[in-house]
Amino acid sequence: MLNPGGRRLLEGLTVVELGDRVAAPYCGRLFAESGARVIKVEAPGGDVARHWGPFAGDRPDPERGGLFHFLNAEKASIVLDLERPADRDRFRTLVASADLLIESRPPGELARLGLDFPTLAADSPQLVLLSLSPFGQTGPYRDWKGYDHNDYHLSGSGHRYCGRPDQMPLEQGTFLADFYGAIAGAAWALGAIYGRAVAGGGQWLDLSTAELLATTMVGGWNVPGFRRHGYVNKRTGIGLSGAPASILKCTDGHAWVFALEPGQWKGLAKVMGDPEWMGLEIFDDVWKRGAERDVVYPLIEEWTKQHSKWEVMELCQAAGSPSTAVMTVAEFAKHPHIVGRGFIGQTGGQDGEAPMPDLGAPFRPSKGRVGLARRAPHLGEHTQAALAEAERVQVVREPARRGAVALGAASSAGATGVSAGTAAGASGRLPLEGVRVANFGWVWAGPMVGQVLGFLGADVIKVESRARIDIIRHVPPFEDPKPHPERSLTQHNMWAGNGSVSLDLAKPEGRELAHALVRQCDIALENFGPGVAERFELRYADLCKVRPDLVMLSMPAAGHSGPLKNVRTYGNALASLTGLDSLTGYGPGDVIPFEQPMADAHNGVLGAYALLAALYQRRATGEGQLIELSQQEGLSHLIAPAFMDYMLNGRVGGPLGNRHPLAQAAPHGVFPCDGDDQWIAIVVEDDAEWRALAAAIDADWARADAFATRAGRIAELDALHARLADWTRPQVMRPLCEKLQARGVAATPVLDVPGLANDPHFAARGTFVELENPQGFRETLYAPYVKMSRSATRARPGPMIGQDNDRILKGLLGLSESRYAELVEKQVIY
Repeated sequence: MLNPGGRRLLEGLTVVELGDRVAAPYCGRLFAESGARVIKVEAPGGDVARHWGPFAGDRPDPERGGLFHFLNAEKASIVLDLERPADRDRFRTLVASADLLIESRPPGELARLGLDFPTLAADSPQLVLLSLSPFGQTGPYRDWKGYDHNDYHLSGSGHRYCGRPDQMPLEQGTFLADFYGAIAGAAWALGAIYGRAVAGGGQWLDLSTAELLATTMVGGWNVPGFRRHGYVNKRTGIGLSGAPASILKCTDGHAWVFALEPGQWKGLAKVMGDPEWMGLEIFDDVWKRGAERDVVYPLIEEWTKQHSKWEVMELCQAAGSPSTAVMTVAEFAKHPHIVGRGFIGQTGGQDGEAPMPDLGAPFRPSKGRVGLARRAPHLGEHTQAALAEAERVQVVREPARRGAVALGAASSAGATGVSAGTAAGASGRLPLEGVRVANFGWVWAGPMVGQVLGFLGADVIKVESRARIDIIRHVPPFEDPKPHPERSLTQHNMWAGNGSVSLDLAKPEGRELAHALVRQCDIALENFGPGVAERFELRYADLCKVRPDLVMLSMPAAGHSGPLKNVRTYGNALASLTGLDSLTGYGPGDVIPFEQPMADAHNGVLGAYALLAALYQRRATGEGQLIELSQQEGLSHLIAPAFMDYMLNGRVGGPLGNRHPLAQAAPHGVFPCDGDDQWIAIVVEDDAEWRALAAAIDADWARADAFATRAGRIAELDALHARLADWTRPQVMRPLCEKLQARGVAATPVLDVPGLANDPHFAARGTFVELENPQGFRETLYAPYVKMSRSATRARPGPMIGQDNDRILKGLLGLSESRYAELVEKQVIY
């Protein structure tokens, strides 16, 4: 589905993709959707996902798999056997013609084949190589086998945030680690491409999907408090620690019920008929209600059970409570808002083959074109044409390549791991140095956009005010037990990479200064609630008058048009509007909340990618534009497997526990180990891996014919999982992981917060660092989660309110001392 008109955002960019399953292909899809030419390199047997389905009518056809089509539409496919020298030469020629290589092969495999980064960079010094892997290119787990399920649980996401405390931790939805890793990889890779001239050439990026989740989803919220105060939190199966913030039963399903702020609580009380108990002092504070949640939730659920989820949503939204219906995948696909915005479309159909259903692009530029039109390629369909084009491009580029090599621009990053800033001729400069960003973002989603851009070197200035202190500054843990908006260890992590100026935008002089700031910026962004940007004169229509070539990102919950355009949500509840929450739980009808506003992080990283794509286009056209990122649509790609099954077969998916989303692995789950709440994640995709696991089990039941094939294991999955749980239960988790990994079985710890803070792999990779805060205390921050071979990234804590006032307001905007003092006195600068 291709939106009409305009130049494609990444027109002229060439990407080579070497990877199967989900992570590398989805990363490639993002580039294809934005207009890049993406060439998918497949082994002779093709991408594993070609055989996953879902298939229309459950009739297997490797050219018609639903998930494969979702991930690979618009790409070219070539077949190369990289074990053959001639095909390795062809691969080098292909990569030499490209701007970006995305690969997800096991670490060290490209080096074994003579295709490591130094070799490829010698052919093309401007090449950016993005390596996506479960555990990264360095560290004790580098050579471990892992799949999406392993990455997710190693990060601590399940143990901390998903599941009941007396049951196994759960994975949220479908392929969360792979999708999120793909988006982060796309953002960082595009930043590296955009800033090649600044950084001194191309470079190698090492992204571990487990590390990405361990930092942004779990570590930043939990590891600092554990190290500072010994705090250990775990999943509750209910919701947030404040209340109400949980999924409750309705007559026709479930709804997220949120009422954390005083006005929201009063609004909820009003729609419930102002029951006397809601006015009691014991319930007058969000944390008091959280402490009494065993009382609060049954009382609220007495009311929700008398209404449909749609009634609960409508009544609560009207009263100021940001509660939402938990949509099924079918309800999402058929919802008038989604249909009316034209988000459901199709690809293919141009060559006589039946088109395939598709979800639209996750963001909408006002001038650039995004989207997909052509079907996914048949295996090897473009081999001859793509290789011939690569040969032609190589001939054209050869003189420039020789000059670059002579100047020492090729990277010297080692074959066994990325070392920041070690490339030959490396400046150590970050690729976005010189880019300035006015960040009007709020809570986490907007600051997360700023964090990605800041980690990549942009000067990100978050605009905030003491007149209404951002809620995330009140989120514990704090540096000392007494809450203080400057000492939230959570804010220091989640806003890392952002600066701060303090302006009261409710005052005309504050808005004038905001406009003056935008005049000096390349990028602006906001994620205000409905009507706020208009009230503060911060819409694109206002700001492009100040800076005509401005690239701006707006992140409404559900877009600026359609029946849900005014919906209010928190990041936790956004997943309910996509169908994702309906896929999370222990089994049919047993929906479990993910106790983390992951939609904020997901859409924040996606927003950074969208901005960089628009910035890339501005370099070619000189024009700015508005990017609308509906957070509902941005998150919805995570339901792709269930969405395709519904569209092709009419099946409405539900919670699967920890099972593989497309029944392509068995066992696939979390199993108990010796000790309190100790678990191991085990995934077996093929029969060879099963034989390795069966040999480790060394029991008659594991050698039974019923379990010898994947089809047999899937047919007997409940019995298989029960047997496996009996075997793992008395064993110690880490030695068992090491034993199974030694046999080639994907087995990883299901880490809790202490385990994450002390894990040897993350320690070796420098995932968490101890730094001196400018306020005079040491604290833990997560380091930038992508390792770059040429640019030296660094961690720095989220800002104090107005810490950059002098530098920006006096230095950049030229306020005199007297005018500055006057505005401070009037609490405009506040």
